[in-house]
Amino acid sequence: MLKKIFRYFIKLIDGLLYGFVGPFSIMFIIPQFLKKIDMLNEFPGFGQYWLEQVGKYLMWFGAIIAIWSTFQMFLFGKGTPLVATPPKKILSTGIFGIVRHPMMWAITIVLLGESLTYGSFILLLWLIAWIRIGHLIVVNYEEPQLERRFGDEYKMYCKNVPRWIPKFRF
Repeated sequence: MLKKIFRYFIKLIDGLLYGFVGPFSIMFIIPQFLKKIDMLNEFPGFGQYWLEQVGKYLMWFGAIIAIWSTFQMFLFGKGTPLVATPPKKILSTGIFGIVRHPMMWAITIVLLGESLTYGSFILLLWLIAWIRIGHLIVVNYEEPQLERRFGDEYKMYCKNVPRWIPKFRF
């Protein structure tokens, strides 16, 4: 019983560490740094109030996707997004049945929202850089590692669920 509680506690800590080192840094620390060194005058929403509001909604939407994905991974995948405690099974339902990398989507949506909310061209450049970095991480690390761990089950999952463009089934 004590061992089970300890493993649960470790997974929880791993998840929090991942959240701070990964998404929190990408979505908050780096954008705050970039905004501080930006020499251009920023206009919220690039001078358009409605664009600023769209940006705020996008940031919340991205945050919801990130939280939802993490909970699904923790509860149903029996793991966390952190490589030290990866999921023990492939998630193919919920948001993981729509797109293979919802956490990457969440980060991208938040960064787009920040760019629009703050009216920042430097944050748009960070968004573009992040899309490239995220793609490289997924293609060169995440997917090969998942294929090694889950084999044919993961290959079948890849055939049914797209990597980047969500596939909604009605």
